[in-house]
Amino acid sequence: MIQTHISWVFLSGDYAYKVKKPVNPGFLDFSTLEKRHHFCQQELTLNRRLSPAIYLAVLPVCRDGDHYHLNGPGQVVDYCLKMRRFRQSDLLDRRLRSGCVNPYWMDQLAQQIAAFHQSQAAVPATGMDHTALLCRHIHANIDIADGHIPPVLDPDTIARLSACADAALQQRMPQLLDRQQQGHVRHCHGDLHLKNITIIDDQAVVFDCIEFNDEFATIDTMNDLAFLIMDCDAHQRSDLGMRLLSRYLEQTADYPALSLLPLYLFYRAGVRGKVACLLADALSGAEQHASLIEASHYFTLASRYCQADTPHLFAIGGFSGSGKSHLALLGCGRERAIIIRSDATRKRIAANYPELDLYGTDMTRHTYQRMYDAAHTALMAGFSVILDAAFLQPEERLQVRALAETCQIPCTFFWLNIDPELLRRRICQRQLAGNDISDANLSVLERQLATCSPPREPWLHHLSSSDHWPDTQP
Repeated sequence: MIQTHISWVFLSGDYAYKVKKPVNPGFLDFSTLEKRHHFCQQELTLNRRLSPAIYLAVLPVCRDGDHYHLNGPGQVVDYCLKMRRFRQSDLLDRRLRSGCVNPYWMDQLAQQIAAFHQSQAAVPATGMDHTALLCRHIHANIDIADGHIPPVLDPDTIARLSACADAALQQRMPQLLDRQQQGHVRHCHGDLHLKNITIIDDQAVVFDCIEFNDEFATIDTMNDLAFLIMDCDAHQRSDLGMRLLSRYLEQTADYPALSLLPLYLFYRAGVRGKVACLLADALSGAEQHASLIEASHYFTLASRYCQADTPHLFAIGGFSGSGKSHLALLGCGRERAIIIRSDATRKRIAANYPELDLYGTDMTRHTYQRMYDAAHTALMAGFSVILDAAFLQPEERLQVRALAETCQIPCTFFWLNIDPELLRRRICQRQLAGNDISDANLSVLERQLATCSPPREPWLHHLSSSDHWPDTQP
């Protein structure tokens, strides 16, 4: 059996049976049979949006004399949620700790979460005041930390957290209000962290959304995603978090939300810190100490989100097959940068303008302009950016420098010099594999090689391999 503060989970063979405790701690109410039945149904319905293979049915627990049955004879005394069982060792937080992680799972998650968010209806702006709720929840997290000093944090750190929250909320209030007006507040997962993702048949599966309180789940879609990005940071895997964010933005093009992401990361780190504090209150000895250490870890992470770094614009150019996307993935964690790929941008445009030649002049012009616009938005929100495109024309490379000058930030441009024969082999290999986003074939490469010369600008950094991200520190 697995027990939490609000449920029991009984394990039997291939299945798990979850029973809600008859409790009412304030943020949820499972105190009556009718309410437990209702929230079992809610949990089944809401979680089947993302993980229908795990969530199977709601069954009555029946008592017949001295015997209890599932969906059997006798009086109904409770209800349980029947779920398909999976190994606890396959939870994503445990996979990270053991080092058994496939970074491609982040691409899967980005696609799933983006599609899920886009499928949910916008919550009318005339309803619940989600901005006021966010303010209340942020300060509630800090109040919990304040009640645990020492050993969680010292008073000066608590004061800095409170001041940071006040300043960020005041500065971002117009954007927070706009997000609800623009339809970005939706019924989301609400608890999207690493412990609520499991790996089944090499596929990342999200489960255990919030069903017991709509206030916690009806949020900005970027707030929902921020929980998972923050948890990757907390597990020292910012590379996975930035890959997730980059791929999610490719699906949604929601780059304007980046101005709110630091605030949401701050909030989500505080949520985990608060939960660890509350858990510590119910423990003792070594377990209590470990939970308080975890709380301190999350609140310290929250304080780091208050510190704004100067963003940096990176660009990676080269002929098709030169390894630009591979190098970009190596750099996104090192530089905490958002990757903006021409291949993904081009396909998003093609979905709306199918008449354009995928590699024609008009498509190329539109693609680069969309990339520059997205990069400008991300840079102004304080995020570093890696532009991943061929950049075969001098004017395309000059636009990168112009963008950096407009944003008044440093710029580093890498050019990959790869032997043409190796380029040809790589393109043939990826076409055979059939799992690459790029549609560039040998004809596209040969046209590039015939019409474009390697650039000679003195400010470019020429690389002969995409296997290592160069040291960019001054």
